[in-house]
Amino acid sequence: MAHYLPILSSFILVFSFLPLLNKIRKNRSVSGLSLLMMTFGVAQSIYFIAFNLFFERYYMVLPFVVTGCLSGLILYYFARYNAKTREQIQLAAMLGFSLLPFLLLVNPQLETANVLTGLTFVGLIMSSVRVMPQTYKTLRSGDISNLSARYFSLQFIAGVCGLFAELAMAAPSISHLLTFVMILLTNAAQLGCIQYYKMRPVAA
Repeated sequence: MAHYLPILSSFILVFSFLPLLNKIRKNRSVSGLSLLMMTFGVAQSIYFIAFNLFFERYYMVLPFVVTGCLSGLILYYFARYNAKTREQIQLAAMLGFSLLPFLLLVNPQLETANVLTGLTFVGLIMSSVRVMPQTYKTLRSGDISNLSARYFSLQFIAGVCGLFAELAMAAPSISHLLTFVMILLTNAAQLGCIQYYKMRPVAA
């Protein structure tokens, strides 16, 4: 039964991104959306995908593949609709910098298993802070035109599924458990911000 939870989580994540992507395509803009959140979404997904593939935890790969691909799609829309050449270069540099720890894998003195386990804690840090820039940006600007409450609420539910799936593993990963807990906390905080500005619109 626990094997189905990551699959369920993957479907929930797809549905969480759909309203957000629809708003971006409709408005042809990613204004109000934190690109750092999406960049970290891509990077932390790659860390967890590498770990789960190496340790043959194939079911747990699925939610991170969905998150990484759809976050990457939003970054593509930014490059297409909003970014100038300089901003595109900055975005590529930011993503490349966030993946630099993978260079540890080329060190022959380090065990691959230990490196990948350590990298999941880098992913944990990214998961912990990835929504915070969005929350700060929302509080500072009050701009929720491209934000979807459904996105953050479904991300929260997907986090619950991921947490229970990890707890059901024969050898649960501490970094995964903490990541799912942080997903719950940060998405709940951002959802609260959106609801606040919906009830109290920013003055024109």
